[in-house]
Amino acid sequence: MSVENDRDSWITDWEFSERYPVYTRANAGEVLPDPSSPLNVTLVWNKGLNIGWREGYVEHLGTHLASEIDETMPQIIGNFGGYHYTNFSMTELNGARLPGLTVPVWNSLWVGDHPDIPEYVEQPWHQNDRLTAGLADKTAWALTTDTFPEAEEAKRRADDARAARPDIAALTDRELVDHARSFVPDLVFCYAYHPVTTTLSTMGPAVAGALLDAIGEADKLGDLLSGLGGVDSAEPSYALWNMGRSVAKSAELTSLFDSGLATLLEAVNASDSPDAKQFRQDFDDFLYKFGSRAPNEWDIRSDSWESKPVLALLAINGMRLSPDESDPEVIRGRNENKRIALTAELAAKMPDDTTRQSFLDAAKSITKFMPWRERTKTACVKVMGEMRTALYELGHRMVDRGIMGDHHDVTMLLDDELDAFVADPETFKSTIAERREQYLALFDLEPPFFLFEPLPLSQWPRRTENKAQVAAPGDSMTGVGGAPGVSRGRARILHDPYEVGDLAEGDIIVAPQTDPAWTPLFVFAGGVVVNVGATITHSSIVCRELGIPCAVSVQDATLRIPDGAMIEVDGNTGTVTVL
Repeated sequence: MSVENDRDSWITDWEFSERYPVYTRANAGEVLPDPSSPLNVTLVWNKGLNIGWREGYVEHLGTHLASEIDETMPQIIGNFGGYHYTNFSMTELNGARLPGLTVPVWNSLWVGDHPDIPEYVEQPWHQNDRLTAGLADKTAWALTTDTFPEAEEAKRRADDARAARPDIAALTDRELVDHARSFVPDLVFCYAYHPVTTTLSTMGPAVAGALLDAIGEADKLGDLLSGLGGVDSAEPSYALWNMGRSVAKSAELTSLFDSGLATLLEAVNASDSPDAKQFRQDFDDFLYKFGSRAPNEWDIRSDSWESKPVLALLAINGMRLSPDESDPEVIRGRNENKRIALTAELAAKMPDDTTRQSFLDAAKSITKFMPWRERTKTACVKVMGEMRTALYELGHRMVDRGIMGDHHDVTMLLDDELDAFVADPETFKSTIAERREQYLALFDLEPPFFLFEPLPLSQWPRRTENKAQVAAPGDSMTGVGGAPGVSRGRARILHDPYEVGDLAEGDIIVAPQTDPAWTPLFVFAGGVVVNVGATITHSSIVCRELGIPCAVSVQDATLRIPDGAMIEVDGNTGTVTVL
C-alpha cells in the first residue's frame, strides 16, 4: 500500500467500531508516537496486550461486562494507518460507572483540555448499578490498601523473563520465533493489571482534589502528586546520573567521552584504568536492568538501550556536564519532604475528622497507585524486550543471508507469516522490501487526534501541511498543568530525545510527546511542554518526581513556539507564554 494511491488502508488496520465510534490518540500517541510495525500490531498487541487489557477491564477492575468487549479483537484500541488509537467511547464508560466521577471529569484526566473533545452522549446501557457497586468497593480498597501483590507479580515475571534468557545465538530460526511467542502469556498477565492501576490511580487525585477545592486549596494538588518515589520509569535517570557523575570525576573517563561516543565502549574495554573497568561494569548492570527501555518502546521494531547502547551513552554524556545540584535523587527527596509536610498542613485544615481521614487516605493512595501504574507498564516493556532480542537475532541472520537489508525489517512480517517465513525466507524477500517502503510512507501522515468515522488515508493531513500560526512575544497558550511550578528559559523544540542539538542546562523542552527515553533530558531541563497528555501521563508523572514545571496538552506547541524563544511555563495552570 502506498498512501498516495487509491488504496486507503494499511495492512494492520482494524474495523471501525459501530458501538464505540470515537477513537483518540490521547495516551496512545505518547505510547506509540510512530506508526506501529506489522509484527508489533499482530503479535505484541493483538495477541498479548489487547487481550490483557480486556481481562483487566472485565475480570480485575469490573468497569465493563464481558459481553461489551470482543474476545479476540477487543475494541479498547484501534489501529488505523498504522497508528495506535485508544477507543475514547469505551473509556468513557469508566467515567460513567466509577463512583464519584463523571464522564467530563474522566475525559479531562484522560485527554486533558483538547478543543475537539466530543460532547458525551449517554446511552441507556452506560449506567450499570451492579458494576458501580462493585467499583465502589474497589475504589474504597484503592484508597486504603498498602499492597497490590499483582503489580509485584508482574514485576517478578518480567525480571524472571530477563534472568532466564537463553543463549539466543544458539537457537534455531524456528526456536527464535517460538521463544518470542512464548512471552505472550506474560504480556497478557502484566497488561491485565495495567488498566487496573491506571484507573485506580485517578481515585486519589479525584478525592483529594474535591476536598482541597472545598477548602480553597485546589492549587495544591500538583504538589501532592510530586516526590512519590518508587516510580520505575524514573529509575533509569538515577542510574544514568550516577554514571555521569563517575565520568565527570574521572580524568580517564572524561577523556574517553571527549573522544566521541561511536567507539566509546571499545575504548573503555581496551583501557586498563580501574575507572574504565568500573564504568563498564556499571553500564552492563544498567543495560541488564533497564536495557528494554527505549524511545517508542512499545514497538519491538524500535531500538532499545540494550540493542543500541549509544542511546544510553548519549544520556550519560549530557548528564556528566550537569552541575551537582541537578542530582535527580536529591530533587526527588526534597519534593518528597515538601509533599509530606504539605499533606500534614492540608489535613489540619480539613473541617472535621471524617474529611480529614478521607483526605489522608486519598493522599496515601496517590503515593501507592501512581508508582504501581508505572510498575505494571514497565513490566510489559521488559517482557517485550525479550521478544525484541529474539526477533532481532532472527533479523540479523536474514541480513547475513541477503533476505533483508536491515534487521529491523523482520517486523514487516505479520505474526501469521512467521512460520512460513522461517521455513522459506527467500519467498518473503520482495514482500518485506515492498512493505517496508509502504510502512515508511505512513510517517508522512499526521494522525487526527480524534477519529469519529473511518477516514481514508488519502484524506489524512500530511505533516508538512500543518501551518499552525507561530506565537509572537506576549502570546499565551493554555494546556493542562502537569507538574507544579513556574520557570522561564529558552525553548528547545525537540522531536527525538537523542537529537538534542545544543540543549543546555535550564532550557525548556518542547516536544510532541514523551516516553521514558526522554526522562534523562528532564534532569537538567528547566521545564517541559508537550503537545498532548494529561495529569496521569508520562511527562507529568516524571516531571513531578524531578521537580520541574510541566504543561501538557498544549496543542501544536512544537509548531507555534519558536525554537530558541524565551518562554515561561506555569505548570500549575498549564499556561505557556512567549516572552
